[in-house]
Amino acid sequence: MGRIVINGKFLGKELNGVHRTAAHFANGLIARAEGAGHDVRLLAPAPWTRDPAFEHLRPETRPGLFGGGQGWEMATLPRLARGALLVSFCNLGPVLHRNSVVMIHDAQTFMHPEDYSGRQAAAYRMLLPVIGRRAKRVLTVSDYSRKALAAHGVAPEDRIAVVHNGTDHMLGTPPDPDILERHGLAPGGYVLALGSGKGYKNIRMTFAAMAAPAPGGLKLAVAGGPADRVYRARGWIPPEGTVFTGFVSDAELRALYQGAAAFLFPSLTEGFGLPPVEAMQCGAPVLAARAGAMPEICGAGAVLLDPNDGAAWRAALSHLLADPAEAAALRARGTARAAALSWEAAGDRLWSVLEDLVPE
Repeated sequence: MGRIVINGKFLGKELNGVHRTAAHFANGLIARAEGAGHDVRLLAPAPWTRDPAFEHLRPETRPGLFGGGQGWEMATLPRLARGALLVSFCNLGPVLHRNSVVMIHDAQTFMHPEDYSGRQAAAYRMLLPVIGRRAKRVLTVSDYSRKALAAHGVAPEDRIAVVHNGTDHMLGTPPDPDILERHGLAPGGYVLALGSGKGYKNIRMTFAAMAAPAPGGLKLAVAGGPADRVYRARGWIPPEGTVFTGFVSDAELRALYQGAAAFLFPSLTEGFGLPPVEAMQCGAPVLAARAGAMPEICGAGAVLLDPNDGAAWRAALSHLLADPAEAAALRARGTARAAALSWEAAGDRLWSVLEDLVPE
């Protein structure tokens, strides 16, 4: 049978964001490829403490001459993966390995370079088309991202395969309701948003939708992200009494999702849009932007709104809060949609794309 090497540079002390999705994708790939009789190796530049949530991740530590960063990925890893299908899940991959597959999650550094450091945006804009041209196949997480990557010259659409993220990881963590008590929040007594200082995340629209008098008289809770002074410095004024939780754990975030009267996600663009589907998994009614991948990913599970129409957001939120039956129906549609986006389904789809690419 064939050999597969997985780029484990993403393994670190904390698995957050794209790194966590990489762990889920790698875990599912290893299970399916080993089940098919292939030799699969997960190589990492530094030791990693195993996480029981990812039972198949057993990385081999293979340091190189260039440390554990980009030098290891670009120079050491191709040598270690010679003769194998090399799979990378975190946007970048070595350009010196021709039999490679790279997952590029979105085209945000092309579309909103102002929200990234100048060096990062420039590096991605330079590297991604090179990586895309040399990779045997590019993976991405939505049809929206597939079209955006093709439009920016990363790879032709017919060489980009879509593998949706799973979203049911939140259900494996028991909620920690203490966070509500610590911040003076009552179940059903607040509207939830996720914090971010990036312009395309559009949190200023959330602030506008919850401006005084707040719909339903509810508080706004902002989970994660920077302190309120960062928003004020950018001219985005949060409503009086907004609760900023700072960093939250998965258990705390699940409790916040579950207790929210509604979850607002007005982002101007997303390659996938994981937070609104996490919120659906946890039973929160979701209002999301009709932009980016959200219509594709959220489907009928969310109320979709123009991300630039503040009046529409405020009216839709007011209507939802005033109509418990409509809120319950939206919860049910959201839960049903989220159930279709499981990591089991993501693993099956990933393997269907990669199976024929494994060299004998």
